[in-house]
Amino acid sequence: METVENKDIDLKDVSFINNIRSIAVIGASKKRDYFFLRNHQYMFKGNIYAVHPSAEEIPNFPKENIYTSILDIPEAIDFAFIAIPANKVLEVMDECVEKGVKLVTVFTSEFSDAGTEKGVELEKELLKRAQNKVRFLGPNGLGLFYPKIGVAWRPGFPSDRGNVGFIAQSGGICNIAIYSSLELGIHFSKVFSFGNGADLDFVDLLSFLIHDPETEIILCYLEGIKEGRIDTLKAILKNNTKPIIVLKGGKSESGAVAAKTHTASISGNNKIWKNFFLQYNIIEVDSLEQLLHTARLIDCYGSFKLRNLALISISGGYGVVLADLIEKVGLGVPPFSPEIQREISKKFFMAGTSPNNPLDFAAQFFAIKIVKEVIDIVLSDKIIDGLVMDLPGFYLTLPPRIKDSKKFFNTVFESLALGHKHSKPLILITQHLTRPKAVSKFLTKVKEKKIPIFGDPQEFLALLPKISEYYKKKS
Repeated sequence: METVENKDIDLKDVSFINNIRSIAVIGASKKRDYFFLRNHQYMFKGNIYAVHPSAEEIPNFPKENIYTSILDIPEAIDFAFIAIPANKVLEVMDECVEKGVKLVTVFTSEFSDAGTEKGVELEKELLKRAQNKVRFLGPNGLGLFYPKIGVAWRPGFPSDRGNVGFIAQSGGICNIAIYSSLELGIHFSKVFSFGNGADLDFVDLLSFLIHDPETEIILCYLEGIKEGRIDTLKAILKNNTKPIIVLKGGKSESGAVAAKTHTASISGNNKIWKNFFLQYNIIEVDSLEQLLHTARLIDCYGSFKLRNLALISISGGYGVVLADLIEKVGLGVPPFSPEIQREISKKFFMAGTSPNNPLDFAAQFFAIKIVKEVIDIVLSDKIIDGLVMDLPGFYLTLPPRIKDSKKFFNTVFESLALGHKHSKPLILITQHLTRPKAVSKFLTKVKEKKIPIFGDPQEFLALLPKISEYYKKKS
């Protein structure tokens, strides 16, 4: 295994990751009920082995797959997960090199992250022992989550393969993102928690995801990069065509100190990073939630250009509030064109409704066929680039006059999917505070149909200009 080098690029090759067939968990600990072994065991599709110097039996694990050393395993090992004390890691890395292991995760901390000279030297020695033959994530990282083949470091991770890649120095942030994906309808291709990045760093992993055919959208949590890597980073971004969304940690004075303590990263000058993101058309966000929501919006509709939004609300007052919030982020809520207003007027039959933008459906919402027709008309307006629709959860508890609820909801889903027909984002708001229990099935169906849904307009409105700006620069 060699470093890929030419005059422009200095990168480590990890293309083998898509072909991992076997795992060894080194340091399967009885004290924690073999935590990392169990987690990798529950959905990995290949062969998995436990390595422990004294364990002869592990409940609910095949005895023939337990070994005292990785060198004793008869099969070739593609991936090893190391969770042992720091003073034993070097010896095990030697064994991994001898065994020909392709990828290692070093979960163990107390290397450069400890902030001591001893820790820094130990990390340098670890890199030396790997001999540029074993690629490794960490130390102080959780490694690889790859749902397609069932590599997972925690229980309950989703098994659905996806198209969103995530790179983070923080394992905890990875955990939050992966568990949150179950609620948001995001599906990951691969997630990398690389910790201190002694060997595989942010630049190597970003390059891998840029060229990975299983990844279409790239998310990053970044605290800093190593000295001398910025030119390589620029080289791999030069011809990138995938949307990259970054949450930069360590932008404040206290955040920068925390970053150095967390992963021994130097976060750098915030203004320089901001200009860098602008230069390479990288979408920068301010929170983990924004990172995930931006991915969801792009996953549903691709990148898009937005200037003017239509609003449909069940409450006239809430429509006014939404219009204010939309204009606050620099987008418009213009009147519909006269022809569109005439077409909408033909559909409205209740007093107090208006064919103008924002539209107030109120109780006319239960005439769901007309709602569908109006949404179709609104999205056909050439001056409208997208639609935000407010649908309080209590409106999903249907009145007695609706005799066929299944047919009603099928029409609701068809209406909400019209954004895809017109290639314009349709974004749904169902306020968290008004969600009865009956809404959960509705939310599941909405996510399946790739319709982004939010509980608070503040969760997504500030993201729309960012995606639009990305689209304009890309085009």
